[in-house]
Amino acid sequence: MSLQHVVLFSFPADLGPEDDAEMRRQVETWPAEIGGMTAVRLGRSIDEQRTRGYQYLLYTEFSDVETLVAYQKHPVHQQFLRWVLDRDCTPLAFDYHLDETTVILGAPTADPS
Repeated sequence: MSLQHVVLFSFPADLGPEDDAEMRRQVETWPAEIGGMTAVRLGRSIDEQRTRGYQYLLYTEFSDVETLVAYQKHPVHQQFLRWVLDRDCTPLAFDYHLDETTVILGAPTADPS
């Protein structure tokens, strides 16, 4: 059963162009350096009044919980987490399974089992 891992990032001040590019650069390395994810997206909100201070959303999909946990423990992810926390960011993470009880429209990521 596949699952979705979503993280919202709230920085106390807007990231400058260099930090914005660095955040994206780090995430772009994950498929090659960490692996295991079937989808990765990172975007900035187009209407921050509605996001209550969260500027960025990270969307990832994994085939199973074990793969998510391996990603979370991976040194490249840990380095990214330190980078985010060093900027006084408040991350908010949410994980859930993609199955017939959660997917309303569109097919969930294929389950290899």
